[in-house]
Amino acid sequence: MKVLLVRPPSFKMPIIIPNLGLGYLASVLRKNNHEVTILDCAQRKMNHKKYRDYLVNHKPDVVGIQMFTCDFGSTNECVDIAKAFNRDIVTIAGGPHPSGDPEGTLRVLDNADFAFAGEAEIGLPKLLQYIDSGNTDNINSIEGLIYRHEKKIMVNKRGSFSNLDDLPFPAWDLMDPRAYPAAPHGSFSKSLPIAPIITSRGCPFQCTYCAVAVTTGRAFRMRSVNNIIEEIKYLRTSFGIKEFHIEDDNFTLVKSQVMAFCERLKEENISMYWACTNGVRLDTLDKEMLQNMESAGCYSFSVGIESGSPRIILDMKRSESLEIMTEKINLVSSATKIRMTGYFMMGYPAETGEDLQKTTELALKLPLHRAQFSNFLPLPGTEIYSRLMKNNELVPDSIPWDIYQNNRIVYSPPGIAEKELRRMMRKAFARFYFRPSIILGLLREIHSISQLRTIIRRFFDVFR
Repeated sequence: MKVLLVRPPSFKMPIIIPNLGLGYLASVLRKNNHEVTILDCAQRKMNHKKYRDYLVNHKPDVVGIQMFTCDFGSTNECVDIAKAFNRDIVTIAGGPHPSGDPEGTLRVLDNADFAFAGEAEIGLPKLLQYIDSGNTDNINSIEGLIYRHEKKIMVNKRGSFSNLDDLPFPAWDLMDPRAYPAAPHGSFSKSLPIAPIITSRGCPFQCTYCAVAVTTGRAFRMRSVNNIIEEIKYLRTSFGIKEFHIEDDNFTLVKSQVMAFCERLKEENISMYWACTNGVRLDTLDKEMLQNMESAGCYSFSVGIESGSPRIILDMKRSESLEIMTEKINLVSSATKIRMTGYFMMGYPAETGEDLQKTTELALKLPLHRAQFSNFLPLPGTEIYSRLMKNNELVPDSIPWDIYQNNRIVYSPPGIAEKELRRMMRKAFARFYFRPSIILGLLREIHSISQLRTIIRRFFDVFR
């Protein structure tokens, strides 16, 4: 079958990198003898009219759309356009939002034939085989499938790969890393071109606000070091990449894996810069690991701190105390030259103005080089989302999914007006960045005009 995998038109998410989720699906479908194309509308700066023109020219049998919550409306429009062009096109939604809100997704997307929850590499080939054969007997056994049956929305049990080495590498020829922006994460990089990689999946932790486990499950699984190294070599040879970014949620969870990976990079003489752009868990770090990472080329990573209030950290079920996080950040600063970005969340339920002030003060006290102050987003499928629903603080089917993005307030805690929350976020940003040491550090990291433009644009986004 002729399959088109789509990241829908979107101008809301600043991170534009080769889409690993679609890349893995493309490789698996190719292995099952399907003809696959990836259309990244965000990367190509395509609107819905250009998306429709692409459909008309390529005439796919199946359109699969990756759906983040903020792209709900755009995904719906993409599905409608496909069906208006050809009613026989099979339309499928997948990704984080359907994983967190499976029934709601298919209930609202009238023209979507199917959706998937969780990892779809097992279920999607089976669905295409089912569609091709017309055999309706086994639809309830297709892992992760969301479908309609007798006016009911059915959600099948999810599937996942236990051995990640069984997955082929992403279809890199369909998403050449050289064609993507020079500022993929946070506007900073050392060398171009850059490619993202994932070395593990799953998260065993219970953070109330995080939707990672909703998509990839609780079971933590790692690729072998050899498998990871082979992909890096392939990217270097085929695309000339000079830097890679590890997009894992838990890269440093198993110390022996990290140490072996770093040693292999050095043994193979893979002299590349790399960064952990999606964050590392602070309580997993020690001096030996950090210095080994740095000696193997790691120059930057992000750390999830979230709040400066012990009470809020406890409510979030972070299972990391502020004392431990502070200790580890100071360790990174004293033992290495690795640059750190701190992730902070503002507007979490039960927060007060005093809690928000504690978060700002903590950010100023820590030896961080950058900080991101993000508004709290009640993501579908998370514990805190369910809690807010139960308390009638969120109303189903009236949630403005399309504004689920940074710098747009979806929810503010009782007692803190939306305007006040926005003011406190801007104040935290200004107090952190408008310091001579931070400004000088950022200027040293700028290596191109495009990076400078991106930084300026993001500053305007915060204060707009």
